[in-house]
Amino acid sequence: MGMNIYAITARQLRLMRLQAGLTIEDLADAAGISVSFLAYLETNKKKPSLATLAKIAAALNVSVAELFDKKSVPNITGEKQRTLNRILKLLKNQSPGNMETILATVTVLAKKLLDKQA
Repeated sequence: MGMNIYAITARQLRLMRLQAGLTIEDLADAAGISVSFLAYLETNKKKPSLATLAKIAAALNVSVAELFDKKSVPNITGEKQRTLNRILKLLKNQSPGNMETILATVTVLAKKLLDKQA
């Protein structure tokens, strides 16, 4: 049998937080909950209420439904996850215009690198 809904939600919370480039302290503060409570939620040691999930979802800028969908966040681990976290931290304070420029640059670079591999 697959993961239960609480285990899926715990996994999603952590993955979405990391994907957003947030520390556990950042997300707890943004959601108005304690760091220790968020840590318990992420490790599936406590069960969140719908109100708490709504606060966390709002802080992550996602829907509550996405917190239940294990397909909504790819399971990226190890070195790739660390690299993505570093990139997200660099992007965190960029303006929307800069973000578009960065995306265009990365898109061109990624295509060239893939073409080289072929």
